[in-house]
Amino acid sequence: MPTPAAPAQRGTPSRRPGPASGPRAHVRELLGSALVGIAARRRVDPDHVGRIRVTSATGGAPLVVRDDGVGFTAQEVRWLDATPGSHDHGPVREGLRRYESALLAAFHVADVVELRTRSALVPMAPTMRWVGLADGTVRVTLAEEPLEEPGTEIRLHPRAATRSWCTPETTLEHVLDVADQLPVAVEVDGVEVSGRATLWERPAAEQAEWCRQRLGLDPLLVLPVPSSVAGVRAVAAVLPYRTQPGARSAHRHYVRGMLAAEGTTEVVPGWVGFCHVVVDDARDILTDPAHDDATVAERLGRSLLAQLVLLGAEQPALFREVLALHGDALVRRALESRDLFDLVRSTVPLPTTLGDLTLDALAGVAGVVPFTDDPSMWDAVRDSAARDGVLVVDATATHVRTLLEGLDAVEVPVPRVARLRESDLVVLGVAS
Repeated sequence: MPTPAAPAQRGTPSRRPGPASGPRAHVRELLGSALVGIAARRRVDPDHVGRIRVTSATGGAPLVVRDDGVGFTAQEVRWLDATPGSHDHGPVREGLRRYESALLAAFHVADVVELRTRSALVPMAPTMRWVGLADGTVRVTLAEEPLEEPGTEIRLHPRAATRSWCTPETTLEHVLDVADQLPVAVEVDGVEVSGRATLWERPAAEQAEWCRQRLGLDPLLVLPVPSSVAGVRAVAAVLPYRTQPGARSAHRHYVRGMLAAEGTTEVVPGWVGFCHVVVDDARDILTDPAHDDATVAERLGRSLLAQLVLLGAEQPALFREVLALHGDALVRRALESRDLFDLVRSTVPLPTTLGDLTLDALAGVAGVVPFTDDPSMWDAVRDSAARDGVLVVDATATHVRTLLEGLDAVEVPVPRVARLRESDLVVLGVAS
């Protein structure tokens, strides 16, 4: 028979700020806490494999997330019940904090949340039951139905308004979104969705197929992006279409295989808008800020540029296709990075009256290279200058003008350029 309940507590679920709400927040937090439990068990049992089982809500049944991690003792569950966030129980406290975050996220979906847990560290440990209500009431007892093996199970009884977030179809989609790259096996309604080779370990053809299935993107190509920062790996899917100035990036940042962020991220340079970069970081961003995001971004950017240079050497036709689509985007951001500028000046041609020429080619021209950003002036000089073999750069596109105007600040050999003046038209024989 269960022991009498611990005195009901009120206010615990709202004591600390909860995670961001949204239709996937509860899935992310529940899976994250399960991973912490499995990692803790592996520290005491290195041979433990670990598995997470998710059962979607059907009919009046709850959504269930079950892990075979380290579990909690009876005392630890009572700490989970009533310990303020400022109190410290060392490593145990950290595990509790992650499960507390999961429980708080669960209250975005459910009015009643139940946790059952059994410790792997205590022989014949009892199964404890924690039940929380949305009004802050919490009750801790022995579970009437003990778990067959150590681990933790969380049950969400969704509200009517959020039940659609917990259906089989939606649950599978949410788990795939956030956890399909986890090295730990995750099942959804008996179907395994992770635990196989991750995206970063697959050949390029399989990476491209993943982009088509998960991102809705048919990439021009997928480039590996090795990183010299420990624990960081990435791939870059080159977009098959031109990007517009100011377009929002759609990168993906995973932490140990768990999706942590989508869109613009600090670990990818801002100029990499012509790719969707998928990054995995082995650190735990909540507990182990092991390196600086700016350093990661700088080195990932340098590595991506090296892959583009290698592509130009090994597959020049494909590299020219990349430049045809994204040369303008590279020029727009060239002054933001010395490494990017070096690639642009040697490979990306600019329009001139003598054909498309790179900055390196222009640097070999004696004297000052004239340019114009006035469309009417360009129309006036283009044909006559081309006929007479006179070099003028077409800077009517904003990104070309910005690049040329910024050359004075670049500390490498660059062409000397000057804006074409009305008086110069006389020399070119086109003055009115």
